[in-house]
Amino acid sequence: MNKLFSQLLVALLLPLSLSAQTMETDKSYRMGKLENGLTYYIRHNSKEPNLADFYIAQRVGSILEEPRQRGLAHFLEHMAFNGTKNFQGKGSSLGVVPWCESIGVKFGTNLNAYTSVEQTVYNVSAVPVKREGIVDSTLLILHDWSHFLLLNDDEIDKERGVIHEEWRTRRAGMAVQRMMERVLPVVYKGTKYEDCLPIGSMDIVDNFPYKDLRDYYQKWYRPDLQAIIVVGDIDVDKMEQKIRRTFADVPKPTNPAERVYYPVADNDKMIVAIDKDTEQPIMLVNLYMKQEATPDSEKNLVATARKSYVTELVTSMINSRLADIKRQATPPFHSASVGAGQFLISKTKDAFSLSFGCLQENVKGSFQAAIAETQRARLHGFTESELQRAKAGFLKAAERRYTERNDRRNRYFVKAALQNFLASEPITTAEYDYKLMQQFDKEVTLADVNKEVAELVSNKNQVLTIYAPDKPNFPIADAKTFEKYVLDAQAKKYEPYKEESAGKQLIVKLPKKGKIKSEQNWGKFGAKKLVLSNGVEVYVKPTDYAKDQISMRFFGEGGTSLYPDTDALNFHMLTSAITDAGVGKFDNVQLSRMLSGKSVRISPSIGYETQAINGNSSVKDLQTLLELTYLYFTAPRKDAEKFKGSIATMRSFLKNREANPQVAYNDSVSAILYGNHPRLQSIKTSNIDRVSYDRIWQIYNERFSDASGFKMVLVGNINMEKLRPLLCQYVATLPSKGKRDTVKDTYPAVRNANETHTFKKKMNTPSTLVSIFYTFDEPYTAKADLALDVFKRVLTIAYTDSIREEKGGTYGVSVQSELDRNSKPTTLIKIGFRTDPAKYEMLMPIVYRQIENIANNGPLAESMAKVKTYLLKAYQQNAITNNYWDYVIYNNLRHGVDFHTGYEDLLNGITAQDIQQIAKDMLKSNRRIEITMMPE
Repeated sequence: MNKLFSQLLVALLLPLSLSAQTMETDKSYRMGKLENGLTYYIRHNSKEPNLADFYIAQRVGSILEEPRQRGLAHFLEHMAFNGTKNFQGKGSSLGVVPWCESIGVKFGTNLNAYTSVEQTVYNVSAVPVKREGIVDSTLLILHDWSHFLLLNDDEIDKERGVIHEEWRTRRAGMAVQRMMERVLPVVYKGTKYEDCLPIGSMDIVDNFPYKDLRDYYQKWYRPDLQAIIVVGDIDVDKMEQKIRRTFADVPKPTNPAERVYYPVADNDKMIVAIDKDTEQPIMLVNLYMKQEATPDSEKNLVATARKSYVTELVTSMINSRLADIKRQATPPFHSASVGAGQFLISKTKDAFSLSFGCLQENVKGSFQAAIAETQRARLHGFTESELQRAKAGFLKAAERRYTERNDRRNRYFVKAALQNFLASEPITTAEYDYKLMQQFDKEVTLADVNKEVAELVSNKNQVLTIYAPDKPNFPIADAKTFEKYVLDAQAKKYEPYKEESAGKQLIVKLPKKGKIKSEQNWGKFGAKKLVLSNGVEVYVKPTDYAKDQISMRFFGEGGTSLYPDTDALNFHMLTSAITDAGVGKFDNVQLSRMLSGKSVRISPSIGYETQAINGNSSVKDLQTLLELTYLYFTAPRKDAEKFKGSIATMRSFLKNREANPQVAYNDSVSAILYGNHPRLQSIKTSNIDRVSYDRIWQIYNERFSDASGFKMVLVGNINMEKLRPLLCQYVATLPSKGKRDTVKDTYPAVRNANETHTFKKKMNTPSTLVSIFYTFDEPYTAKADLALDVFKRVLTIAYTDSIREEKGGTYGVSVQSELDRNSKPTTLIKIGFRTDPAKYEMLMPIVYRQIENIANNGPLAESMAKVKTYLLKAYQQNAITNNYWDYVIYNNLRHGVDFHTGYEDLLNGITAQDIQQIAKDMLKSNRRIEITMMPE
């Protein structure tokens, strides 16, 4: 009796113990709080030598605005870069942006901020911290952002235009953004959330009294709602002393306003919100089932982590089923996925969500098919094989994070601190996470996930949002009809899920191994060169930058340049037609299952100049990566029915796409630049039927039938002893016929013209879109490429100062450059921006004047210094990544250019005269094409 009682007591206490057990905190963080309430997080990380990231996070966002302040939380974020107590930007005092760029911290890349509904975060990242003065000044910037912004009247007025252009840029390019603004008042009726998106009201932005902005600032920017985060190659003790000293004078608020987190009510009847837009290409549907959010006080519990793991397993398994349906020959929707987390924009309510894109020809069928999988899982749960695959994927991801725990960049640790301060998420180590994942992997059963899915897919507390095209040929049902679609699909009975078992071997019969003919140090970039028996050259650079990462490029010359213009439409669909079919004996569904639990990505492609199979894998999965490479070369899979379905889906998508002004603009740019060249035609409903699967299949097999001349680049944590037999088995055995192709000159040249084109298009958000193209010849050398990069950055600074900051004329001017030895001419520079139609005439002379200024007077010395300092720092950061070395080796093999050796000397050798000459070459070429789209 006593033994039975003891066993029962233990059983009762086990769940109680788990529910009370807290997560282990990562002790590498130094955390504390000043007397004024300011929180701080400090962590040493040596992965980025001599660099550190500095953040200030605030638990305030647009939800806290008064009605007269709509948009001012975001406006205030902009003002932090326009004058602070110690960085006034006047006289001898540099502003925040000029000072940061003087030390290589680039505005928009390393120096930035964001405002959301509940939070505002600023960052000064990749700061060189060797000099104490730089560290002190960076902390001083955060100090000023905390409580010492100037908010001068004239700076506020100048920023109104920038904010308005940001609004224009975001709305003009995203129909969903416009529709969401109109849907939220229905979804959140009667709450603060119905009108709280950070961009706000442009009427208020353009006209608010200065006091309204200052009131918001004084009320909400205060230390009890702020955290300082510093992560990088720093001394933690010294940094803590600096933080305590620097922020001691930030005043503690007296009688501070309460920081309220606004609740969201439940609803018995489904809320349905429908909106239409003429620029929306397909109908997007979101079905939410609202649930209670996890209280902050429980987020540090092991039981909460376990529940989150089970939830993620559920959503992963449903998403796998939906992805399998999408891979069918004739999928019933464009795409579909589920998720679980925050409900739309409200922190205080969670939701299970189903999102899918409807086929125009069968909207009801898309509803039925997408909802069916959530209900099938709700009624019958999952299979053991599904659970094991999902578990394997999560365990593999945790193992990889553990293996690479010492390879993390600063931003990884910053993100953990941000999540802790802003969302009360625990800060744990990769070791602890892996141990916990191993524990959950053993503990969680099929019954656990089946119970969880029945709770998640509750069919209660539902919200349905629909973003639809506003087109005469696409009639939209009313709210009652859409609600009935959902309820009818949820009321149906469904059969349990069934799946075919996938094979266990990618290649059943292995080819006879080839050989390594030679192996030697390449003499470049610390890489080895191996020549295989079939002539394939393999270049290997072992690194330890990421302990569980290997990247691969496998490429040959020729590409689509070898084919006539009449194949242009086939080129568009070539890659997807091959990858969607699967490979070898596996269709795409079977292949996905076969690869579950493995960390491997691979994709064959055919570009203009090359055909390639590129991918990456974990160290353990390198064999799988090379097996797939072998199969895509020797055993691509043909699936005409799948391709037929893809064409049908694409046709449905294209029906409404052409009404989008951006699509019309891109088509016009291509037509004007290249004279309506047939090789550059885009796929439309009018020509999609001319795409030929048989021709695609023929082209692919021709490009991948002969490995002669192919080169492979492998970079990462590579064990040469293990690599050699894999190369002999899977690469040396590829067919080789001795034929080597070269790139043919079939790509159209930009027209030799000096002209301006303007046209009008109906727009929902009126704006003017401008692109200016210059083409001219520069020699294809490493120095010319680098000088062009410096030039575009110098010109960008000039435009930021003159057009964005001084005139408030645009959110940003983009300057892009391209140097290609196979292009005629070799050099292309594009200048592009979006603006208010009323400002177009004012801005265009400034655009051209900045180029003329550089051509006549050379670049500003300070701009040259900023760009060089940034590029040198970026080079040092990039040089400890696998992607960098993959890029360097690839370009050396393809173009004979060395972008690495002597980079610092090359950069320092770029003179103001070199940059001035580029501007002169632009202007004297007399090859300028300006293309402008205006609203009707």
